[in-house]
Amino acid sequence: MAIRKVPGSKSYMADDSGLKDFGTSKAVGDATLAAAKRLAGNAQAVGRGEYEAAPSTVTVGWANDRRAGAVVRESRADWRDTRDAILLRVAEAMKARGK
Repeated sequence: MAIRKVPGSKSYMADDSGLKDFGTSKAVGDATLAAAKRLAGNAQAVGRGEYEAAPSTVTVGWANDRRAGAVVRESRADWRDTRDAILLRVAEAMKARGK
């Protein structure tokens, strides 16, 4: 896709193919996996279940492009972690710490 003018802007030109290349790059995949591993490690330290991170492909954007991403999942569930919403609490704590 070529560079196109963005409706409502005077001089901004969008390059959608550049964004797609960036979103599917190995560097973005590695960065999202590193963040997911950190989240899983923190949840593992706080909770009683077992957590793991894995690379994943996500669908995003107005054209539903497939991009690099990662997922954190509880591989061995513990009812106390579900009750206490461990993954949500850890994600919120990490977001607040990043400010």
